[in-house]
Amino acid sequence: MAPRGTSSLSAHGRAKRPKKGARESSTPIAPLYKRLPHGPHRMDRNQVVMHQRRRIHGALIEAIAENGYEDTSIKQIVGLAGVSRRAFYEQFANKEECFLATFDLIVRRDLKLIKQVYLASDGPLEERARAVFQRFAKSTAEEPNATTLVVVEAQRAGRAGAMRLRRATGACEQMLAHSFAQAPDSKALPMPIIRGIAGGLHGTAASFLSEEHRTRVDLAEELLNWTLLFQTPEADLLSERMAARLSTRMREISATYGHGLNGAEPPPRDERARLLQGILRLVTREEFRNLSAPQIAEEANVPVEVFCELFDGKDGKERCFLEALENISDQLLKITADPELVGGDWPRAVRRVLGELMRYLAEHPLHARTLAQEAFFSGSQALERTVELSSAIATLLTEGAPNKPHGALTADAVAGAIWHTIRCQASAGRIQLLAALSDHVAYVVLAPFIGAHAAVEIVTEDSPR
Repeated sequence: MAPRGTSSLSAHGRAKRPKKGARESSTPIAPLYKRLPHGPHRMDRNQVVMHQRRRIHGALIEAIAENGYEDTSIKQIVGLAGVSRRAFYEQFANKEECFLATFDLIVRRDLKLIKQVYLASDGPLEERARAVFQRFAKSTAEEPNATTLVVVEAQRAGRAGAMRLRRATGACEQMLAHSFAQAPDSKALPMPIIRGIAGGLHGTAASFLSEEHRTRVDLAEELLNWTLLFQTPEADLLSERMAARLSTRMREISATYGHGLNGAEPPPRDERARLLQGILRLVTREEFRNLSAPQIAEEANVPVEVFCELFDGKDGKERCFLEALENISDQLLKITADPELVGGDWPRAVRRVLGELMRYLAEHPLHARTLAQEAFFSGSQALERTVELSSAIATLLTEGAPNKPHGALTADAVAGAIWHTIRCQASAGRIQLLAALSDHVAYVVLAPFIGAHAAVEIVTEDSPR
């Protein structure tokens, strides 16, 4: 069942994607796999079905590597798999179901291998972590397209894909928490910090999978160096201070918002602003591609004629959403572009700016949800702008650091840590708690540059409300 040929793929296994707006070619798609012979053969019906299913999984991986999730079609999948549309729909209801089944197969296999090497090592944290990351790097080198599907494309495959990725990351968080708790030269770290470390690992892996990093970065060493930065014997002090602050903040939030931790934002008076807010509310409930101008206008309580006047043309809803996203980006960049981040007291400036950033998102739950979730599956332009924003924020926070980071992809890890923290709170419906987690995030951002000991000192200092 080996592929017959993958000449369209790049040298590193990840295909070059077509230009945006390119239409699907009418040229017949050459199948990757040898078709079963017609007529009698030795395979029974169940074996035939399993053979077809494996081919479909393989074809989906290659099609998504070539085109990305959004631009992959059933036609491409069945063409590469060498099966009929009927055979595909006998196995899967749609592309999403096929994607999720393929994701589960890859993750189950890789987690099994990773847990085997994790349990086989009873040494210190560094030894266990090295074994795990070397196993992950080996799988990535052998099957980069499969790793790309899990690490990169799952967050673009709608809410179901994002939830699958969250569960897979959760398994990584459990292993990290156990490893730090069992390490003789470290202590158990607070769970929000563990999540930040896991988000950094995801950000590092996602960046590595781009063509520019694969040949010059040792993935296993990069992941190992990032993880070891956070072990500290002072974790007990860190946990004690963080737990007390989180408890206090939760009581304050409960008194303010009750149990509705996702909050609500008052509608603005300006019609354009109401439309921008309306489309943000809609994408949290429905798929972006299914939205229409009348829906957006009704949600904003604005005449549809006003929407058409402000956002005319067939791409009106795209421009409306991108403008809403641009407004959010402007606000966050305004907060992060703080001159003190390139001053003499960089660590405390980072802590303060992250506090303001998380407080803003906590007070604007629609903005937080859009950045953490909806923007990733609301079109390629929205995705690109969100990734650019995360990178810009990480750069602004770290470019004034007094010391160079240990890893080549530390800025990508910082971006991953911040976005993963926001995503976890958004998916749990606890966005208002972001304000209480800013010091956890600050520790994850500071430790790679000033060391864990100094980072603990900074984030455990008393600070004004």
